[in-house]
Amino acid sequence: MTRSTRTSLPTATVGQRIRQHRQERNLTQTELARQIGIQQSDLSRMEKGEYRVSLDVLFRLLQVFEMSLGEFFGDLAQQGLTSREANLLESFRVLPREDQHEVLEFVEFKRSKHREQEP
Repeated sequence: MTRSTRTSLPTATVGQRIRQHRQERNLTQTELARQIGIQQSDLSRMEKGEYRVSLDVLFRLLQVFEMSLGEFFGDLAQQGLTSREANLLESFRVLPREDQHEVLEFVEFKRSKHREQEP
């Protein structure tokens, strides 16, 4: 888990969505944490926006919640998207879950490589 130095809106928003979807399913933090393979304390910090949610954890959450990324974020997923981003999202949505997982892993790999190159 990566600890945030400050709570950014996106981190807080993801946490709020996790809490919302968890509560809609009447799951406790302990139950959900066990299902996605993390500690309850880490899930609590994610919901509060104190920890960033990795793509791997987000993917596991989507599996437990049985929903797509677009469904997870609802209207937030499409706010302010360029046509290129909207096209990418639509292409992603039609892929099988396993392929979506591979795409998410590749994006995380590229992001980490980009971070390494930053001064």
